[in-house]
This record gives sequence, structure tokens and C-alpha cells, in this order.
Amino acid sequence: DIMVLSDRTDEKKSDERLVQALEVARNANEAKSTFLSNMSHDIRTPLNGIIGMTTIARASLGNRDRVADCLDKITFSSGHLLGLINDILDMSKIESRKITLNYERFSIQQLVEGIMEIIRPQDEARQQKLTTQLMIRREEVMGDTLRLNQVLLNLLSNAVKYTQEGGAI
Repeated sequence: DIMVLSDRTDEKKSDERLVQALEVARNANEAKSTFLSNMSHDIRTPLNGIIGMTTIARASLGNRDRVADCLDKITFSSGHLLGLINDILDMSKIESRKITLNYERFSIQQLVEGIMEIIRPQDEARQQKLTTQLMIRREEVMGDTLRLNQVLLNLLSNAVKYTQEGGAI
């Protein structure tokens, strides 16, 4: 009988590191897929607002006030869209599962009005009645406008999407 003993501790540790690395890679890939799926939905909303406001502006060329209003809404939507695209391009945030919040002073009234203007064309296309009621204690607040826009746009977009035609939101 011959018996061979060998120390395979390093080999076992190497195998464990490979399994851990594979798990990290899978998690990163899943985070990217989830992020891109969410972003593709988020991008459509401000883009639809830009397209809708451009159409209204073209039809209102004789009305300077209406065109100026449309341009303000296009500016709001395009700024939001740019923020979303910047997030997509910064893949390191996805891989580390860390998206930093930006704190800035903004008007909650203006933010909600801007969001409503993005959602309104979708709401009108489905002949729904969308109403808002704001009871604001402080006009100016601090927060991450991009993230707040994302949350509110997702909620309202889903409300429009899942409310029957002619319904009320």
C-alpha cells in the first residue's frame, strides 16, 4: 500500500476565490440589466414630453406665449433626459451599486408642474382626467431633482398606463 498526502489548501482557496469572483460578475451583470431596463422606461417619458411640446409649439407659431411655454417645458424635459443619459454612461455607478445623490435647492412647485407637463400628453391621449393638488409648506427644498423626477415620473407614467381610457387619476 502506498499513501500519498498533499496539502491542497491553496488549491481549495483558489477555487473559493473563483466562485466568489463569478458571483460578483453575475451580480454586476444583473445590476446592469436591471438598471438599463429601468432607464429605457425612464427615457421614454421625457422624450415623449419633448416630442409632444415640439408638436404643440409648431402648431402655435403665431402665439409667442404658448411657444415660450412649450420651450420652457422642453428645456425641463431635456434637462431631465440628459441627467438620465449621464447616469447610463457612468457604468461604474452600476457596477458598484452606488448612485450618489445630488443635493441642490429647487422649487417643488416648478418640479411638479414640469412633471405634469411631461405626463399630460400621455394622459390626454388616453382621454383621462389627471388632477393635482399641492399643499406646499416650503416652496424651496433641498434634494436630488433627478431622482425625485424619476420616482414621480414613474408613478405618474404607471398611473396613466394602468388607468383605463377615460378614467381619472
